[in-house]
Amino acid sequence: MKIKSAVRKTARAAALDVLSAKAIADGSIEHGMSIPHVQLPYFHDLPAADEEAFRRIVARIAETHELIPYSDAMQRIDSGNFDRPYAAFSFDDGFISNLRIAKILEDFGTRGMFFVPTEFIGTRTTAEARAFFGFADGVDEGAMSWHDLELLKQRGHEIGNHTSGHKVLSWVSPGEAIDQISSGAEAIRAQLGECHHFAWPRGRYFHMTALAAQAVFDAGHSSCASAERGAHSRREAQPLRDTCIRRNHVLASWPQRHIDFFFASTALQSIGSPDLWPGELQIL
Repeated sequence: MKIKSAVRKTARAAALDVLSAKAIADGSIEHGMSIPHVQLPYFHDLPAADEEAFRRIVARIAETHELIPYSDAMQRIDSGNFDRPYAAFSFDDGFISNLRIAKILEDFGTRGMFFVPTEFIGTRTTAEARAFFGFADGVDEGAMSWHDLELLKQRGHEIGNHTSGHKVLSWVSPGEAIDQISSGAEAIRAQLGECHHFAWPRGRYFHMTALAAQAVFDAGHSSCASAERGAHSRREAQPLRDTCIRRNHVLASWPQRHIDFFFASTALQSIGSPDLWPGELQIL
């Protein structure tokens, strides 16, 4: 299994090398980066060895986009107000290394959105973290505490709902899905006073249901984010309730040319897109 995974990663990297080289040569990278849009890069943890790479990624994005808080990005997507490229960072799962991430963002004059599964908060060890998520790949540290999250909020960062138990909402009963969403929001509001935004675990369309999407807004959230690749450049106002937020997953260890390719290509693909929920997930 590890050999197959390594082969897939090598093949993927080779393919992205070709695609990114072509996009640089034909001007697609420069053009895609320059069109007015909102880009929403998201990460999970930050291994210490990748800290400088993450800093370089933020610096590169700051060269091509105006960095803004997540809620400001949502307001622009809601209103269709795009006059230049913007970027807002978000981070899923609430790992303890997000504290280092927050400091780096502050060094660049911006703030992040941290989507947390509330039952994970305060988990101290890697073993406990892996038991919580039910897998080991990519889970190499514990979680932030409620005190950590309060301090982040005081410094201008935002805390969002990632369910209570990080359950895949399409894999559980409708009642459990609703409870996962509402109890996560209630816990954050009880501890921190507010919770406006939601991102669902795993993040692909097939990990969500129309009923759960409805429950997100019934629970008082103003936006609902996926992990489907995409950017937002729609110029007309459209309620966030009708908009499925797309984000671009990034690893700090990736070559910058690959990240540039994803950002530019999704920005170009967003032109003319209404950003609506796919048919099977549309909210009644």
